[in-house]
Amino acid sequence: MRLGFILFGIFLISFAQANTFTCNRTETGQGSCKLARSGFLWSEEREMPVNKLLGAKFYGSKNNDSSKVVIDTSNGEVPFISFTSYSDETQQQEIASRISNFVKNRKESFLQVEQNDQWWILIGCISLAIGLYPLLKPKS
Repeated sequence: MRLGFILFGIFLISFAQANTFTCNRTETGQGSCKLARSGFLWSEEREMPVNKLLGAKFYGSKNNDSSKVVIDTSNGEVPFISFTSYSDETQQQEIASRISNFVKNRKESFLQVEQNDQWWILIGCISLAIGLYPLLKPKS
């Protein structure tokens, strides 16, 4: 039983991820955007020119699938999140809207949107604590 809680805790912690999309635009309309994604044991960054951005789309959940945000570029769609996220759909819609508004408003020089699913770490640590507690408590 303890091993089950320990493995389940590690499994939950592996779902934790943080995603940040940052764009800087100059007065001439040039600039760059960086999509940084990180998880428990991985991280990745992707850069793209700001003039390649076309907006963002929100795909709502259908048939119990998770929803997602994709960044639309002239080279195709780029997922904002690297894998499935079960975060609030309202937050995801706001992220897509803020990215699209940045693309439409050429006078806006900076954008930063974040989504943080690190609450998985808290739930995983609770499971780990339950599994490890009998091993760590002093023997009477």
